[in-house]
Amino acid sequence: MNENKTVGTASEVPAVPGVDVKIFSPKNPEKDHGKLLAFASVNLGGVFAVNNIRIYATEKGPFVAMPSTKGQDGKYHDVCCPTTKEMRKTLNTAILDAYQREVERPSVRGALKEAAKDVAARPEPTPERKADKGAR
Repeated sequence: MNENKTVGTASEVPAVPGVDVKIFSPKNPEKDHGKLLAFASVNLGGVFAVNNIRIYATEKGPFVAMPSTKGQDGKYHDVCCPTTKEMRKTLNTAILDAYQREVERPSVRGALKEAAKDVAARPEPTPERKADKGAR
């Protein structure tokens, strides 16, 4: 038989597992993504992964939105979410810290774009004059 049983009591708070976060920028960086800053994937304790977490820019600072799907009522509903304040705080802190590190880290793509701008801004070298064959 398949019975739903609650393990523990409300006063018992489970330990927060290790949180490993990876940050991904939107696929097309030239496109305007509105308030979307990045995506995140979180691995909890090496046994459970949550993908498609979004980080948005808001007036109060970056906001972490859990994966969601649009229901028949037209509203968005979370697919998964933290069940305790402690876990929500742990996830938000880990995700925003990883995002901040990613923003501060110099990217290869950014360095290449800067190098291309520098090369384009340089004046063209003057071509060397070559003597005609008969002018020797």
